[in-house]
Amino acid sequence: MQMNNKVFKLKPISCQAAVLAAMQTGKPNFYQSLSLSSHNAGFDEIKKSYKIMALQYHPDVCTFLTKEESTRRFIELRTAYETLSDPNSREIYDYELGFEDLFESRRGCNYRRVWEKQIIGLEKRSAERMENRKCRSG
Repeated sequence: MQMNNKVFKLKPISCQAAVLAAMQTGKPNFYQSLSLSSHNAGFDEIKKSYKIMALQYHPDVCTFLTKEESTRRFIELRTAYETLSDPNSREIYDYELGFEDLFESRRGCNYRRVWEKQIIGLEKRSAERMENRKCRSG
């Protein structure tokens, strides 16, 4: 790979390295698991990527020596596909990963801010009620 007259060597990483990286962050990145280039990937792109990756890592087509790693990777791929292909699960997943902008843009509304405003309103009403109780009793 060459950028601005500098040559960079790309090093492939093994499945184990990808799993370890995911474990360090706490949650696997399903977009990377399915080799998706964008977090805005559509259902067709997710499905196509899943089919390609699933055929590659399916436990029935791998060698005996890599069966355990392939099984683990296949389960991760299946979980990624199930999560990203379901709109509700995907919104929750994106929100948990910190893609709040994507989460909000898909819905066209900032539900987090609405929810926070509701909580603030409830806290204010609760404080007012407690203050009224103190005034009545004291």
